[in-house]
Amino acid sequence: MIRTRVIHSMRKNIPSKNYDTIRISYPEEMNLKCPICGSRVTYKYQDNGKLVHRLKRDIYQIVNLYSCTNMKCKLSKKVFNIAPRFDYSRRYFGADVFRFVAEEFLIFEQKPDQIKFRLSKKYPLNISTSTIRRMCDDILKLKSYKIDENTFKIIKKQGHILLGLDGQDPGGNSPSIWCFMDLISNRILATRKFDSLDHKTLHRTIKSIQEMYGVEIVGWVSDKQGLITKCHDKFYPEIPHQYCQFHFLKNTWNHLKTLDSNIYLPIRKTINSLYIHNASKITKVYFEKIGKVSVKELFKPVDQDFQSMIRVRNKTFKELRGIWLYETLLKYVDNMFRIIKRLNPTYRYTKISKRMASKLKNILNKVEKYYRQVRVLNVFFQEIRYLLGTEDLSKEIKIMKLKKIYAHIFNIAKIMDPKLSLEECKSFLPSKKKSVVEIMGEWCRLWESYLPGLFQYYNFPLPTKTNNTIENGFSTEKQAILNRVAKGNVCDMIATRGEDYLRLKHSSDKELEADIVKEYSEEIARRLRSTLRRDIKKQTNAWHTKSKTYKKFDILTQNYYKDTSFPYKRYLCRTRLT
Repeated sequence: MIRTRVIHSMRKNIPSKNYDTIRISYPEEMNLKCPICGSRVTYKYQDNGKLVHRLKRDIYQIVNLYSCTNMKCKLSKKVFNIAPRFDYSRRYFGADVFRFVAEEFLIFEQKPDQIKFRLSKKYPLNISTSTIRRMCDDILKLKSYKIDENTFKIIKKQGHILLGLDGQDPGGNSPSIWCFMDLISNRILATRKFDSLDHKTLHRTIKSIQEMYGVEIVGWVSDKQGLITKCHDKFYPEIPHQYCQFHFLKNTWNHLKTLDSNIYLPIRKTINSLYIHNASKITKVYFEKIGKVSVKELFKPVDQDFQSMIRVRNKTFKELRGIWLYETLLKYVDNMFRIIKRLNPTYRYTKISKRMASKLKNILNKVEKYYRQVRVLNVFFQEIRYLLGTEDLSKEIKIMKLKKIYAHIFNIAKIMDPKLSLEECKSFLPSKKKSVVEIMGEWCRLWESYLPGLFQYYNFPLPTKTNNTIENGFSTEKQAILNRVAKGNVCDMIATRGEDYLRLKHSSDKELEADIVKEYSEEIARRLRSTLRRDIKKQTNAWHTKSKTYKKFDILTQNYYKDTSFPYKRYLCRTRLT
């Protein structure tokens, strides 16, 4: 353990104005005994000494080195000193610097260059950004390791696991990161990387996690991915499996949102094609009473209204932009016609306004069919969303009411298309080319597919409807890495450090505020550092291009002339192109 106070085994000598010199001898409490065999140790020599930079005053550290007198002990052939030192990780900065960087990085979420700036402002310390960056990596790994230790104790005390699982694609060619989480304590149980994953591999992974913690799994929560459901149904059929209600609603909403785009997109296209929007700023035409002026300039306020309308966005599960735009524009156009009736029909202003209003009215008439369809489906969706979200109803009443809603939806679709059959409804991705009948059929198919696992949370110790905790963790992890590296492409950082950031985001403030120096272990730090270097090397192997051979043109030429007469074919064969 690193300590910054001077212990009894240290004595000062050689005073200096710039630093204190401290010689570290063998700890008094060890009474010159070997830590392995208990035999006496003898002094050999001192090291060359090193200057350790601290926050307030530097220290020149000299370490006395010893060896065991027992020739059978492995420490008899090595020199050592088990006394705590002032330097962090045997580098050139003190433990107090390490503690300061940890506090800035973990609690205040500062970037390395920001930490350097704050250090230089508060203390007379010269340190590079790359050194702070290495410290941050050590802090990240050490704190993640300590969080895992605390998680093990928490789960052991809890006695069971409510398993949430999901995967993250870091991007590029990096393997996916799978997160296994206890949704009762909100702790990361484990993270694993997979280039490819099937249900058998997933089963082996879950089994190893369960054996590691030694407690039972009382439930699953997932987004109903195929391999997850296959793994559960084959190996864990007796455990309740909750399908994420958020994903169910999102899959339903996406079809409704896509159908709504049949309203929004044509209207937006028409608005952007209006004469008042595309007219030249330079060309001026005569307008009665005001003289020559640019059409674009004159109608600029109206164009601003229209451009503001089409900037509207969907509010997930709440509002659809197509419906809002249709209703808002319809009121606007009706008001335009009322005003135009009172204007002089011979004026250029009136003629342009009338053509504009007529063009907008035509597109509104064309999309009215979709507007009516989306309005009806949105009413159904809001009823479904309310029933899934309310806690005032029992499981049985919820299922009964939802079944009535979906039966009503299917009956409407059946009236529109008598040939429709639920058994023949197949899954498809949201597409604006799909008809409202196909979408209603897909809604009913989704309901039948999700129903077996949509209300399993009633069997859990803690009612958990979704696995959003994991997905939110992925989002905050990526945002934290984005803040640190300040660039868009963070796939390599996620692949090498994402698992540790996930643990930080699912830990308590007390854990993050715990003194990193007291938790420090040189042996563990060295092992974690080695693991990080290995991961970085593996991740960056794809960057290397100098070791590749480039003979594609030779191969292409040989293949091209393979079955044709070519005067240089004999030469190509002689050069042994491959």
